[in-house]
Order: sequence, then structure tokens, then C-alpha cells
Amino acid sequence: MDKETWLLWLLADSQLPTGGFVASAGLEAALQAGLVSESAAEGASNSLTEFIRDSAHNQARLALPFCSRAYDDAATQLGQVSDNIITMTSVVTEFLDLDNYHHAMLASNKVAMRASIAQGGGLLSLFIRGYALAECMADQRGQTYVGIAKQLQRLARLGEAKAHWPTVFGFVCAALGISLAHTQQLYMFQFVRQVFSAAIRLNLVGPLRAQMLECDMHPYISGLLKEHAHLRVEFGSLDDLFGESVVYTEPILELYQGMHDRLYSRIFNS
Repeated sequence: MDKETWLLWLLADSQLPTGGFVASAGLEAALQAGLVSESAAEGASNSLTEFIRDSAHNQARLALPFCSRAYDDAATQLGQVSDNIITMTSVVTEFLDLDNYHHAMLASNKVAMRASIAQGGGLLSLFIRGYALAECMADQRGQTYVGIAKQLQRLARLGEAKAHWPTVFGFVCAALGISLAHTQQLYMFQFVRQVFSAAIRLNLVGPLRAQMLECDMHPYISGLLKEHAHLRVEFGSLDDLFGESVVYTEPILELYQGMHDRLYSRIFNS
């Protein structure tokens, strides 16, 4: 088995300690507000599947371009290491610019912002306290990534960085040597699996039917990746000004997600 496949299985583990198990991506609020029906598992019109499809489309257009750009920035610069200090400073600066932009995009949705920061911080901590200590990260390239990650974590603790989930995810996958295509696929898979996991705990579907529905989601997610995987966040361009490179596609779902803190009772944090 090759190293990348092994790492992909590790990162795809549902027990990955990044806090994803406490997030429903707005599903809990959508259920209580009536957007998703409790009979979703039985009806011909599956409101749960529609919710997940719409949410995944939103992720592919809003978050995935940040993840891909973070991956590109790190992999491109650290693939040509000439001066570690200069390279690390450059990567950190570009990461902060990208991360701050993502933070601004979530300014209208405090719930999503909180979840993204919590999960991003969890993944960054996992990388530093776990993967960074592995033998596969002991070479010069690996230690450069580890040094950058520690600097980002220090800045986050000082409040000078946010460390959002998409940007940290792209950086960590680049650090581990996972290909860009697999990084994008894993990002979308983890999002979809997270929502299905929340649906099971909300008693919308049983675990067996959830597996069937998640299996049938493959063609749709593959289509999203084929259509949007090339997108990258571009700073200071007309594409950004007119919302071509990164955009909300489902503002109604954003509104439902933002309602989460107003719920009378809830089992998820977001």
C-alpha cells in the first residue's frame, strides 16, 4: 500500500478528532424549521437528500476554492525550497491573507464561522501533536511544514489568525503529500459524511438507509468536482468583485444555519 492511500484512510476516519461530530451544517435548524421533513427517509421526495445536495453545492462554490488555493500556495512554494525562513514567512503571509478573506465571507453567519474555526483549529492541533511527530515528516520538507503549522497555531492563539477549516485542510493535505485531486475529493466526502452522520443522530434516517443514500450521492459529488475543482480564490481581481471565483449558492440554507443559536433545544453546536 502506498503512503498516500494510507494517509487518506487516516484522514477519512470518522473518529478524526477535529470536532466535526458536533456540527450538523445547519441540518438541525432546518429540521426544526420544517425545511427538512422527519419522514424524509420514506417519502418519494427526499428533503434530506435535497438539503445535502444543496449544501454540498454551496461548499463546492464557497469553501472548496479556499481549500484548493491554500493547497496550491503551500505545495508550490515548499516544493521549491531554497531558503526555509523566507519560504515559511511567505507561506504564512499568504495563508493569513486567504484565511482572513474566508473569515470575511462568513461574517454574516456567526454559526458557520464558529464551526469553521473550531474544526480548523482541531485539525491544526491534530497535525502538530500527531502527524508532525511521525517519521514521514522527519525530513527537511516535512519539518518546514511543521514549523509553519506551529507558527500558525501560535498566531491563532494570539488572535492574529483564525485558522478556518478549508484553509487548514488544504495546508495539511499539502504537508502530508496528498495530491490536490484527492484533497478535493476528501474535502467534499467529509462534508457529505458529516451531514449524514448528523441526520442519523437526529433520527431522520437509520444508519443502513444513510449508507445507501450516501452511496448514491457519488455521481452528484463527482459532477460538482468536475465542474468546480478548477476554481481558486483570486485576490483583487474582477472575478472576485463579481463573485465568480467564490460565492454563496444557497443563501436560504445560510439563513437556516444562522438560526441555530436561536433553537430552544439542540444537540449540535452548529
